[in-house]
Formats: sequence, structure tokens, C-alpha cells
Amino acid sequence: MEPTRRFVDADNSCLFASIGYNLDHRNFSDITGLQYRQLLGQYLENNEVDKNMFEVPKDQYIDMIQNPSTWGGAVELRLFSDMFQIEIASIDVQSNRVDIFGEDNKFPQRIYLLYNGVHYDPLVMAVNESSLDDICIFESDDHETLIQMQKYCKIFKDKGDFVDISKMNTLKCSICGEMFETQEEAMIHAQNFNHWNFEQV
Repeated sequence: MEPTRRFVDADNSCLFASIGYNLDHRNFSDITGLQYRQLLGQYLENNEVDKNMFEVPKDQYIDMIQNPSTWGGAVELRLFSDMFQIEIASIDVQSNRVDIFGEDNKFPQRIYLLYNGVHYDPLVMAVNESSLDDICIFESDDHETLIQMQKYCKIFKDKGDFVDISKMNTLKCSICGEMFETQEEAMIHAQNFNHWNFEQV
């Protein structure tokens, strides 16, 4: 068994697709991300949650999060943790920091995600070459797996495989060569053209 990054599409639904892969990878498909957006919306419609989590009214948030062009982040990870009663450990490539959502609730199981600054991918333990045999859900007190996942993510840090948002002022798209002066311009370009590799100039 070895830690492995399974790649999902950079289509604005990567967080949702990554959650879906880790929870039900045998049924993973091109529409998993959209399905998990809908599941989150249904959960919010049927359950009371802390309104302070949202910057907009809950009904407006539900509409927004089901829009395929809306990114997911920490709020959605917390909601999915509550919804599925599972810890979600997000490992930031640049800092190698681990944020564990649901840790305070002492959920017994945990899944892992890699975050490169603009994109999420599922982290699993691969048993063999077949992704169908991936081990995606772990015990929350399995510290050895946490250590292995962090060590594995450091490989991507050493390769520079992350986007440093704080320094995204002068950027060049590695795919088409277009230049950007602001982070916002680069993000719009990434969303419109599905180009997610940037070089700092």
C-alpha cells in the first residue's frame, strides 16, 4: 500500500468530486461532483446549521453552491464532515499543513484531500494499479496514515506543484502563455479555459 493522488477534473467542482471519490470511489463518474453539490443542497434544506457559516442567507447559499461555476472550500468541507459524520483532512501542498474538519466531533473515520492552492484531489492508499481497490476511508486515530500522507504531499511541494495565491500578482499561464497582473484575472482565465498551471514571473 502506498499513498496516491487520484486526479479529478479542474472544473470548479473538484472539491465535490474529491469528496465523492473518497466516499464512494467505485461509483465515481464525470457527474459525481454535480451529484455531491445536490446532496449538499438537500442536506442544507433539511437540516439546521449555523447561519454564521454563510456570508449570504441560507437559501441564497444553497442556490449558489449548486451552481457548477462556484468553488468549494473550508465551509463546504465542514458541512460535508457534519453531513457524513466523518473527518476530512485537507493537506495544503505549499505549507504541508493539515486542516482536519470534524475533529472536534470525534468522528471515528477520516478521508484525505490534497489542496494545491486552487485545486483539490483525493488522497488514497493504493493497493495495486486498479483504482477500484483503493483504500479511501481510514480510522481517525490512524496517525501512521496521516504521517504518510503528509510525507507524500511534500513530494508535490518539492516539485513546486502548487499555486501560491499570496504571490499571484505577475503570472504567466504555462499552457497558453498569457500574462496576468492580478490574482482575479488569473482565476477568471483558469475558470474560462480550464488552464490551472501558472508560473510566477
